[in-house]
Amino acid sequence: MDAKDADRATQNSVRAMEPADVRWGQVEQDADVRAALGAVVDTDDGLDRALRSLVALSSKTIDGAASCGVTVHVGQRMFTAVHSDSRTLRVDADQYEVGSGPCLHAASTGEVVRVDSVQAERRWPRFADTAREENIRSFLAVPLSTGRIRFGSLNLYGEAEAAFTDADVDTAVGLTSVLAEVLGDYDRFDSLRSEVQGLREAMEHRAPIEQAKGILMAVHGVTAEKAFAVLVERSQHTNRKVRDLAQELIESVRNPNRRES
Repeated sequence: MDAKDADRATQNSVRAMEPADVRWGQVEQDADVRAALGAVVDTDDGLDRALRSLVALSSKTIDGAASCGVTVHVGQRMFTAVHSDSRTLRVDADQYEVGSGPCLHAASTGEVVRVDSVQAERRWPRFADTAREENIRSFLAVPLSTGRIRFGSLNLYGEAEAAFTDADVDTAVGLTSVLAEVLGDYDRFDSLRSEVQGLREAMEHRAPIEQAKGILMAVHGVTAEKAFAVLVERSQHTNRKVRDLAQELIESVRNPNRRES
């Protein structure tokens, strides 16, 4: 399976997580969107499902979105919590490395960012170069918040210039606004104002797992679900935690010549 096939497989897996027969006409009303994202979020698994539903709905309802994902900002760390394909991970990773780009700007300032490749070149030249290599020429980043705090952004990437319209911005803002209402019920986000220890631990544990999944997807050309299944199988076989194995895999890639003592 080549990289394009892997991306298509991952996109199909995202679509499989969508509510059955979702069409924008069915989720125009806030109540319907809220039902699609989850009536209430009160667990880590519920948060994960809500973010995945947000990406699935965005992919379905915004035609210009060739790739999309969610950036989460916890403490000093930023990572891609949910993504539609491995291309999203590659474009996001470059932003995190250099500390600038549309998704980081939206997440940190609370501003909606809509730019094409020319505008991106002026503001974030390195990001624009990386995006161009991935055939991405348009960007729409919408901040995510609960009303009390900003914690990330919804990131949409288009292959065409000026891929996103005013209506697309309204749609994305509408989806994130309903998500904010859903997350308003999530107690751990309330505590984020006072360092959010519970959420921080949950997100920090998730970060290396997502990175390890991305490595396995890139190296073996497998879907996100298959990559996670490999980690779980190894965890069960060795009786070690998935996040510990994930961190070990990341370190082996960063330091390929390191030997066990």
